[in-house]
Amino acid sequence: MARAIAFQSTYFRLVLNITVETINVSKSQATWSADGSHIPDINPHTKAKHQILETYLENLICTLYGKGRHGQTTFTFVDGFCGGGMYYDQDNKTEWQGSPLRIIEAIRAGYKKSKRQYDLNVKFIFIDNKREHLACLKNYSMPKAGLGELVNGQPHEFKGEVGKLVEECEFICGEFENLVNEVIFKIDIRKGHSFFFLDPFGWTDVSMQSIRKINNLKRSEILYTYMINYIKRFVCDRDGKDKDTFNRILDAEEYYQFDNFNTFNRIGGQCYLRNESMRLFRDKGKAKYVFTFSMIPRGDVSVLYYLMHLSQKLTALEVIKESFWQENNLDYQYYFELYGHGFRTADFYEENQKELKFDITKNSEYFCLEKLDSHLGNIIRNNQDGIIFHELCHQTMERNPASKEHYTSYINLLRNEKEIEIWRNGEIVKGRKVDLYKSDIIKLTKYKQLLIF
Repeated sequence: MARAIAFQSTYFRLVLNITVETINVSKSQATWSADGSHIPDINPHTKAKHQILETYLENLICTLYGKGRHGQTTFTFVDGFCGGGMYYDQDNKTEWQGSPLRIIEAIRAGYKKSKRQYDLNVKFIFIDNKREHLACLKNYSMPKAGLGELVNGQPHEFKGEVGKLVEECEFICGEFENLVNEVIFKIDIRKGHSFFFLDPFGWTDVSMQSIRKINNLKRSEILYTYMINYIKRFVCDRDGKDKDTFNRILDAEEYYQFDNFNTFNRIGGQCYLRNESMRLFRDKGKAKYVFTFSMIPRGDVSVLYYLMHLSQKLTALEVIKESFWQENNLDYQYYFELYGHGFRTADFYEENQKELKFDITKNSEYFCLEKLDSHLGNIIRNNQDGIIFHELCHQTMERNPASKEHYTSYINLLRNEKEIEIWRNGEIVKGRKVDLYKSDIIKLTKYKQLLIF
């Protein structure tokens, strides 16, 4: 029987019809022939993943390269489990481009939109453990997508209206876990910004040690598929062998403390799983900022996997939140205060959360402003001498559903109501609407300070 699957992020939900059999098709069964005569069918949840990836990377280039006086000009994009680069979409009876092609196209789209005069230097590293898959990517998929000039591993110029984009592809055959040190070394030499797309079949293919190594890079981020649905059998393993392996690979000994397998299937258990997963990757993975989106069967509470975004810079968190506001939907990450910042038991969530409200009926914008008023408003009012806008974002950005644009709207609302002033370079900023800078100081007006005292 077909089931409706809701792909939910903080601001994104895509509903697809997919059978239980389709869900259980493993990535290990996805194979490509070297000449492209055989390519696997695309699953709906993989399509959604690709769309998220493409949207985010385009926005990332527009932000880091396209904005600011001196944007970032060097990038390295790593696809750790790239496959053969092309699928077949049974629904539309057409071919569907895989992650390597979509990464390249997203960077080009962001570059074109940016219209900057200075050059952009990009390297793509595609890794797979099967030579046939890389051969398919180079011999079939990339030429089919009009990217055949990039398969020789040499730098190529892609010219825009102004400036130029220098692209280079490297193809490496092997297990990602065995290659991570080599890749990090190459990125460290290149400098600049790095992005890792890690979409393995299971949790054994990427260790927490590798996650830490990537996060130790100065400007790095990860988009990682975390197969939470498979973890049930390991954390409740009575014999202990599988659980010991799981704890060793993911450093998870102090996490997922379940005594009863059935707890997974209740609301409290699902809330606990998400909070623990974010806590695990924040603590053991050394990720400063963690953002998740879930793949959840509609009408159910069981998450099949989390797509986790791990970053060290506030800007990356801001960009991914902006990307996921396009559908303007909210999920239970914020509704149930799940951030991974502290330990909560499954019983706590079971006692306090009676249901998972996937569809919030309130206007989403109004919901965001409510959350901002409880978070930002209190911080602003408790800082009599003012608080720098960047620090305000750092303290609160993970703890509410709002994008940076919502922050700007909320602060301008307080300003128009004469509650706060915005100070820049020692002067109060004038104008009807203020576009906020990182260094701007948000300060209560003297009238409001008197009222508080």
